[in-house]
Amino acid sequence: MMTSQPLVDCHFHVFDAGVAVASARYRPSYAATLTAWLAMAATVGGAQAEPYGVVVQTSFLGTDNAMMLATLRRMPARLRGVAVLDPSVSDAELAAFDTAGVRGIRLNLYGDDGWRRIETAPWRTLFQRIAALGWHIEIHTHNGDGAVVLSALDAALGNTAAPVVLDHFGRPGKLGTDDPIFDVARAVGKRRPLWVKISAPYRLSNVDLWPALTTRWAEIAGPDRLVWGSDWPWTNHEGPARADECRNTMTWLAQRPDLEEALRWRNAAALYGFEIGA
Repeated sequence: MMTSQPLVDCHFHVFDAGVAVASARYRPSYAATLTAWLAMAATVGGAQAEPYGVVVQTSFLGTDNAMMLATLRRMPARLRGVAVLDPSVSDAELAAFDTAGVRGIRLNLYGDDGWRRIETAPWRTLFQRIAALGWHIEIHTHNGDGAVVLSALDAALGNTAAPVVLDHFGRPGKLGTDDPIFDVARAVGKRRPLWVKISAPYRLSNVDLWPALTTRWAEIAGPDRLVWGSDWPWTNHEGPARADECRNTMTWLAQRPDLEEALRWRNAAALYGFEIGA
């Protein structure tokens, strides 16, 4: 019988101080380390928490995934990764990513006027290669843009079996639970696995709406397709309130037996291939 309480944080970042690509909108003044993330996870998950995590390549590092890969190698049984790549990546590189524990690619299309490139032939070919590895495609958009982007991505994926993961509640706009993203997601979910990260409520148009959005996503995607993420270290939004929000999520989930175990670890184990004993 399980004595510990696994907690899988499906969205956190690692980076060095002052390092960013030239075009980045943000350049960190501090380092986000694996040790610091482990300390945060312990405060959020409780005294018996057994942390697992997914290192998501941060946008300001572009396609230089070196630090993410190095972090995965430090705790291979406990960590998985989501990379940022472009269509020029070689088959050998993809194989190395897979061996290191990468299980998906991220399309950070927030504020990206050129996002329609994902519909072009090079990107469609990359998606086919990603699908062949069993990886997923993760998307991040501006609030309210998710419906249009998800529809275009689904079309670009065509007949591939690649699952789609929506970052940060799918970033609905001011319509909240009536946002068009839900209708599009319902349709997409009939064609391919669709997952949603319950993460970063502070990025929503209405931060207080996250419980209602979680319930809505459980109805649309299913309670077995939701995963939790901290979004640590909350770049551009740093502060103790962020950890409090994570703890509030855990408290809320403790009152939802239909969702608690699923979001703490069970769904993430299925999506990322963690071996978590029962």
